[in-house]
Amino acid sequence: MLQIPFFDWTLEEIMAFFKDPWILAWVLILSGGLLAVWLLENITDPIPVLGTIFDGLVAVGTYIGFFVGILDIFVGYVVWTTQPDAIIVSGVLVLMGFSLVMRILSKFPLALIFALAVAVFGAATVYGFVQPLTNNATLMSVGTIASVINFIISGKGLLIIGFVIFCVAYVLGGLIIKLIELIGKIFASRPVSVLVGLAAIAVGVVVILNPSLVGLIVPWPV
Repeated sequence: MLQIPFFDWTLEEIMAFFKDPWILAWVLILSGGLLAVWLLENITDPIPVLGTIFDGLVAVGTYIGFFVGILDIFVGYVVWTTQPDAIIVSGVLVLMGFSLVMRILSKFPLALIFALAVAVFGAATVYGFVQPLTNNATLMSVGTIASVINFIISGKGLLIIGFVIFCVAYVLGGLIIKLIELIGKIFASRPVSVLVGLAAIAVGVVVILNPSLVGLIVPWPV
């Protein structure tokens, strides 16, 4: 069976992997390329074959970029926690990761997804807390309490609880989510994405040639 050692690494080992300047540089350059590819798509549009190829790269890169964006945010966190002076590197990584992630998330109603996730989690938590009470003979011997418990863990009861939680989460979290959606749409827009991507490529080249220019200490602090 195929073994992939990376999946067996601890968090500390994964963080150590991304401390390699070459790995960090190529994360910046390749991730930046996923954002900047929109620029090449526009340039190559008039050319039949190249235009089609870059259209496909943009479509594929949008979905791959979601996972790459999560990776970029993680690597940005690694840089920020271990090398506070390299604020440019960590900042570009986080901005780039956010832009890549929001390419996908900006297509969905985040407030609705957030409220639905909270409702499902809340209903599951209530069920997990109440269901064991059915094993308590003392509680279940009282008719009213038993009826309430059985109703709460029933499908109808969980739907009602989930709906109430959904409404509250949607109202309370709506404003914050809408603000995030607005910021996300700005960063997911083509002009901003291309600029962030080009900046990431430039920083990646600097990390290869002279990391001290962007505040990186090599070898990294333990």
